[in-house]
Amino acid sequence: MIQLTEFEKKLLETFALSDRDARRLLRVIQDLSIVVGMDHEEIFDFMRFGVENELEILKRDYNWEHFRIRIQKKLKKSPPL
Repeated sequence: MIQLTEFEKKLLETFALSDRDARRLLRVIQDLSIVVGMDHEEIFDFMRFGVENELEILKRDYNWEHFRIRIQKKLKKSPPL
């Protein structure tokens, strides 16, 4: 069995995921970090409070690519002036 990193364990506990899904979520966060220029912790903090709907959709369709795209769109929205 693969050992989870501390960050993966935090994802697992926060979002009630399986080991496999925690690793997948880490990969999504790594991809998002590259695209939007935020670090892992910033994305994690955003996800804890801003993606409940997206997580529910993910639980229904288990489409990680669509999940990543939806989060990316939310993160790239420009702040109000």
